[in-house]
Amino acid sequence: MNIAVLGTGRVGSTLGARLTSRGHRVLYGSRTPTGPDQFDHRNAVTSSDLIVTALPGNDVLGVLSEIGDEVLGDKILLDPSATVTPQTSAAHTGDGVAVRVQTRFPRTRVVKALNTMNFAIMVDPLTSVPAATVFVSGDDVAAKTVIIGLLGDLGWPDASIIDLGGIDTAAATEQIGSLYFAIARALGDTRFNLAVSR
Repeated sequence: MNIAVLGTGRVGSTLGARLTSRGHRVLYGSRTPTGPDQFDHRNAVTSSDLIVTALPGNDVLGVLSEIGDEVLGDKILLDPSATVTPQTSAAHTGDGVAVRVQTRFPRTRVVKALNTMNFAIMVDPLTSVPAATVFVSGDDVAAKTVIIGLLGDLGWPDASIIDLGGIDTAAATEQIGSLYFAIARALGDTRFNLAVSR
């Protein structure tokens, strides 16, 4: 699959490296592209089937708006972003980033996942911690199926994936940001994840 990873920070580079190792063609979108696999955001998306917004949550809508509705079209968009304030509380207390993206770009098939954990656990869940859960939210069933397959490529077994339902449920997982930072401060470590025990 041709995947555009928007963002070259720790989340983007970690996800991109693992997806490349699993046979996907990854192009990185950057405001200041430097390497042979880096392009401006618009060109990276144009050449890809699936988009990953590995950006700060506050930047996602602005970057996507610059890319434009026509280029985004009906592509699948995986949003692992988190929006937090300088005080590490959730910046959006209502709908959240993913819902805003889906509302702004109704043709684009937005799926929220991977936003409740450290970047290292995104690609190495069960080696990093004894138990882990990843949540998936989105309105398009086919798009969620593709993302669940991608999660499998990242090391997530089916038993660790919970489909919460429509994109409106993404607001709930985005609120976990405040809890995540509180736990990180208490533990003095970010290599943990929330797990649903059942």
